[in-house]
Amino acid sequence: MASDTEFIDLLERRIKLSIHTTAPARVISYNESKRTADVELLFMSVDKDNNAEKYKVIQGVPVQGMRYKISESFKAAISSLIPTEGSIDGSNASVKIDNAIEFTPFLKKDDVVVVSFAERALDNLNGTQTFDPEFHRTHDIDDCIVLGVLF
Repeated sequence: MASDTEFIDLLERRIKLSIHTTAPARVISYNESKRTADVELLFMSVDKDNNAEKYKVIQGVPVQGMRYKISESFKAAISSLIPTEGSIDGSNASVKIDNAIEFTPFLKKDDVVVVSFAERALDNLNGTQTFDPEFHRTHDIDDCIVLGVLF
């Protein structure tokens, strides 16, 4: 009976190690115009003989951006204003923003980031259109997204 238990325990471990959810990673390079990064997972993989090895570098990983809307005006000190006539005092200004502000991600080589792995393959993702993933991959390292920087 002990060998049956050992087999089940090993099978369970192999299954769990093949399902990727969230992990820390290191930025190898970042393409700001495409908002994609090449990353290396900081977790190591374990083969069937329990030998630890690095995962491959994951290329072209989409990087999550953020869009915020500021609903109220706020006080701000504004510097470096250049007047066209007269003078400007930006030390006691009030700022009101009518539209949403989109923050573009900025990553540097060797930043430590958090990556998450999609439930299904992202190959056919195209904007907001629903799609058939086509492939049978689930929680695969090739379907990851950079969620943000770990400081």
